[in-house]
Amino acid sequence: MLASALGVRSPSLYYHIGKKEDLLYEICVDSLRRIIEAVRSSVDAESEPIDRLRTLIRTHTTMALADTDKHVTMLVELRSLSPRRRATVVRLRDVYEGLVRREIRRGQQAGAIRTDIRPKYLALALLNLLNWSIFWYQPRAGLGPGDLADVLAQVFLEGSATGRR
Repeated sequence: MLASALGVRSPSLYYHIGKKEDLLYEICVDSLRRIIEAVRSSVDAESEPIDRLRTLIRTHTTMALADTDKHVTMLVELRSLSPRRRATVVRLRDVYEGLVRREIRRGQQAGAIRTDIRPKYLALALLNLLNWSIFWYQPRAGLGPGDLADVLAQVFLEGSATGRR
């Protein structure tokens, strides 16, 4: 499919790529690096913690949706990498999780985020919300990427309960 999309014969791909795992590894690394760089450059260090988290959520969501195929491949096919390459990708993933965790911790320290749940678990919950929404998101359903990011931010930061029983 890739060769067809590029207008070349399948064997021609291997002129540029040694083996399939090389391509998978590059996709995984690129997906994570792009999100890490985008979030780092978009989050304003001088902003309030909630605004920083909203920006992180918006940036992650729009980047993941812009690179859906790449991001899905990284999430699902990571397990197909050799142990050494998988470890490298997991380290990159851990760097990003650490970035998210730091933003949550800042929010907790500022009193803007609940403190009865450890930052680790809030970060994992947020990443789950952000990463897996790309599997069900349908752009033709009337909700744009920015709108989806707003919904996800609202659900994560404000919850979905009304307070009524």
